[in-house]
Amino acid sequence: MTAGETPRILLVTEVYPPQVGGSGALLQNVYSRIDGVDVEVWTPVAGAEATGARRMTVSQEPIVGHFWGVREPAAWRQHLRLTRRMLTAHRQHPMVVHCGRAQPEGIPAMIAARLGGPPFLFWVHGEEVTTALTSREFAWTMRRVHRAAALAIANSRNSASVLESVGFPPDRIRVVYPGVDTNRFHPAVDGASIRRQFAAHDEILLLSVGRLQRRKGHDRVIEALHLLGERAAGLRYVVVGDGSERALLAQRVAERGLSDRVQFAGEVPAARLPEYFAAADIFLLPTRVDAHDFEGFGLVFLEAAAAGRPSIGGRGGGVGEAIDHDVTGLLVDGNDASDIARAIGLLAHSSELRRRLGDAARARVVERFTWEAAARAVMAIHLELAR
Repeated sequence: MTAGETPRILLVTEVYPPQVGGSGALLQNVYSRIDGVDVEVWTPVAGAEATGARRMTVSQEPIVGHFWGVREPAAWRQHLRLTRRMLTAHRQHPMVVHCGRAQPEGIPAMIAARLGGPPFLFWVHGEEVTTALTSREFAWTMRRVHRAAALAIANSRNSASVLESVGFPPDRIRVVYPGVDTNRFHPAVDGASIRRQFAAHDEILLLSVGRLQRRKGHDRVIEALHLLGERAAGLRYVVVGDGSERALLAQRVAERGLSDRVQFAGEVPAARLPEYFAAADIFLLPTRVDAHDFEGFGLVFLEAAAAGRPSIGGRGGGVGEAIDHDVTGLLVDGNDASDIARAIGLLAHSSELRRRLGDAARARVVERFTWEAAARAVMAIHLELAR
């Protein structure tokens, strides 16, 4: 590396668009906006493409997500193959490795660093740390990666505290919040066609967007609507997303007699998501801690805020950083359907409160939560490490 030359970024991540997932969307939106340095992405996701940045390239590299450990021969083959690729690439053009997670992406980065290769950092989203603690092997490899890493980037202060709880030094953690495209998600987006599809003009449209998994709280929303009884007559609930819980949720809707009020839209093309937020009156995702699984932050809350919509979110994890309680939305106990019902009733029966919270939510994301700001923060961290 010549004097003054900034090493490039190698982003290694198993999760990346078009694969559905908040962490992949975060990484794409941040690194596609990095300015002033070459960015290369290694990911196994078919159809992944370079977007935004003029100096970004994307290569398909096999990364098997369950190879968090090192006991299986196949795991070793994967880690060592990626290690060799990193060492060769670093000799050709010096770089710093940015890992989407400590495991599995950080394991070959750790081995390469120990062999004189590039320094590396990793992102922490929260739940992967607690997941690793359920296995002695995964906990052991996680701590080895942590010791070798130069820095860690947490997607919230809550995720940073989770990382600190397993012994990672606080002075090596940098917090970078997710962002949102405030031009794409905007109150002026035309959601009329979605509105006509799901709700009458004078009805209140509730919206959830996210994978259908227990911790997201769709089941508790259904229970809350059931508790509201006749007070829910003017409410319509649209669920965007798919996942392992769909059949169970559909069964619960039928059992509660809510089939005329709850509709499952399934996966929606990313290009149409702003229309769904624009069509909604209230966004809600009352997340909760489910064993070791929890919401590290909640990018969808920022998308709702950018659309000028108030949110109802579960109190716990990093959601309290995405929603400013009583200012941009309401935080509830994600385990308590009656608490969720109270929040729905409060917002549904006050257009003034919805407008006030929605306006404040929009102003907050414009000021504090843009992808450009996140990209600048990551670039500053990269330069800090490069020095």
